[in-house]
Amino acid sequence: MISRARLFGLLGGLCLGACASASVAPAPSSQSYADHLVGRLANLRQDHEAAADRYFSALARDPGNETLLEGAASASLAAGDIDGARRAARIAPRDGAPPTIELIRAADALAGGRAQQAGAALDRVAGRSSQGLMVRVMRVWTESGAGVDRAIADLAPYSAIRPYGALFAYQQALAFDFAGRNEEALSRYAEASVGGMFLPPAIERHADLLARTGAREDARALLTTEANRSNPALLAAAARSSNGGALASATLTPARGAAIGLYGLAALFAEENDPATALEALTLSLMLDPQFDAARLLFAQTQADQQQPDIANRALARVPPTSPYAASARVQQAWILFDAGREEEALTLVQSAVAGGDLRARRTLADMYRNQRRFSEAEAIYSDMIADQPSEWRLYFARGAARDQLDRWPEAEADFRRALELSPEQPDVMNYLAYTWVDRGENIDQALPMLRRAVELRPASGAIVDSLGWAYYRLGDYNQALLYLERAVELRPADAILNDHLGDVYWRLGRRIEARFQWRRALTLEPENPAALQAKIDNGLEEAPSPARSANR
Repeated sequence: MISRARLFGLLGGLCLGACASASVAPAPSSQSYADHLVGRLANLRQDHEAAADRYFSALARDPGNETLLEGAASASLAAGDIDGARRAARIAPRDGAPPTIELIRAADALAGGRAQQAGAALDRVAGRSSQGLMVRVMRVWTESGAGVDRAIADLAPYSAIRPYGALFAYQQALAFDFAGRNEEALSRYAEASVGGMFLPPAIERHADLLARTGAREDARALLTTEANRSNPALLAAAARSSNGGALASATLTPARGAAIGLYGLAALFAEENDPATALEALTLSLMLDPQFDAARLLFAQTQADQQQPDIANRALARVPPTSPYAASARVQQAWILFDAGREEEALTLVQSAVAGGDLRARRTLADMYRNQRRFSEAEAIYSDMIADQPSEWRLYFARGAARDQLDRWPEAEADFRRALELSPEQPDVMNYLAYTWVDRGENIDQALPMLRRAVELRPASGAIVDSLGWAYYRLGDYNQALLYLERAVELRPADAILNDHLGDVYWRLGRRIEARFQWRRALTLEPENPAALQAKIDNGLEEAPSPARSANR
């Protein structure tokens, strides 16, 4: 499936834990219970600010209720309300407090340099499995002053679990780095770097340690790899390296180390479709390190994805102009405006940044033009940028998408091939190119293996799983198509195109009632062509077309 949404975000299965408010116990007061139910519903709708308000209202009548305390604490963290989270912790009893309260207390204690007090709070956490992972990350840093070996051994069982293994390897490396055990730290950094997780703050520390141990050229090489130079903080570190300065932007402390670990966990929770827990972890990360702008941007992006643009914008407004992430914050604010339908305001903001020489904004302007179907204008900007950055695969990918929409397929195909030459095994590029081949009946012998590989690389992407299923559908292999199209809808149940595709394969398999159910569902999800869907509901599908065949055979 080829999505018409923007191809690139700022920072793209198994749900580790349900929302903290999912398990409920009635409060004694009927009004408190009503507030509790409203708060629970608000949490389920991702309106965590409203949820926290109702939980605190109920707590005013029943301050000792553990369920209400847990709900208020979790909702406050998910809303990014640090004052609210601390308020819940103050109300809660010293002993027997809910697990989220203890995590808040541990973060505050660790930020204040009270490692023993933080450790005691972590010992009292007995909550969701995701909270257990947060405890393990933070415990490394409550014990770092007394030596890191025990904490590192505690993480060892997770080393083989991807991508958690990479995150915990980075935590081990950071702990050894903090303890001055440089050889062990470098070994763990190297292990983590091939573990499948992109964690810029830890990569910066890795480069800094290389420079401090006399390998400054190796540090520069690390910072200027294709993936790393796309991150503004790592780009800034590379510039400091060129000037002979220190690479790290901040001193490594136990609080900073724990913040990096929670930030990494949040990224994994978000990938695993658990945004509420991701937001909780990010707010704890910002409690530990209020200057951690990478966490602030991920928090804002997650809020925007949950249709909470006001909270996202408030977070972005706290990114200072001196931050390496300042330009990213402006771009993200523009996308929030754009996605809210305020496209002209978004374009004005981005055009102003382009006039000021912001290259990131220039790319954003082209992406916005493409989303507005102004493909010629987008293609011209991408071409100008490619002239300046001929080795940037993302520009070839974006230009290829624009050229495809302009019916310039040979040029688009050349761009996709060039993108894969520059950065092999990019699943989004493979998905677009291979799907289009199948749709055009070309290069089938190359397309199917390419789509299978894209699914291997991105198994939780509903769009890519759908592409493989739709390829089998186009080839007439409906039973194989069904396996992938059902999985795609499980991954992205609110996607109109995926539901439409599943309806089509049901029809071909003779499951007519289920087919019409899926088409009706797709009709409620803002499809691009509702009339075509209604025609399917009314009349079904025409006789199956001949399966696609390779033009090379």
